[in-house]
Amino acid sequence: MIGVKDEKLSKAFGKKFKELREKTGMSTREFADTAGIAYSQIWRIETGKGNPTLGTLKAIATTLDIPLTELLKGF
Repeated sequence: MIGVKDEKLSKAFGKKFKELREKTGMSTREFADTAGIAYSQIWRIETGKGNPTLGTLKAIATTLDIPLTELLKGF
């Protein structure tokens, strides 16, 4: 199905992403600017309200300086 959203998965991913972002020492806005992603989108992902595209996930992994597979590990 297109557009299916798993809230539990989104919240778990958002929590992991926020923890990884905080380890960089960057604020949400700094991270968004560095990654080239809208601040509001970063906020939505971190709070489990967003559903990032593969391109967004790749930009997040690149900015975190980790492989995309590491970002998605455990999901």
